[in-house]
Amino acid sequence: MIEISEHAEKAMSDDGIPEDEVRNCLEHGELEIKQFVKDEIRYGKKLELKNKTIMVIYTLREKIQRVITCYIIRRKKQWQNK
Repeated sequence: MIEISEHAEKAMSDDGIPEDEVRNCLEHGELEIKQFVKDEIRYGKKLELKNKTIMVIYTLREKIQRVITCYIIRRKKQWQNK
């Protein structure tokens, strides 16, 4: 089961990331981050899609994956071209 925080919902809305892409990232993404924060382990999974790469930060609470935030990874090269 997946639970999405209010912060993650806002981030998804701001970046145009649909819930199905977040679910896909949780299921098939590559584990990039694993760290201990505020008495829990937080994970970060990255998924490369056709036109963007997303990162989903989440924690496990019992059998629930709780999405803390998610965002599009923007590359430095893209920033320099703007």
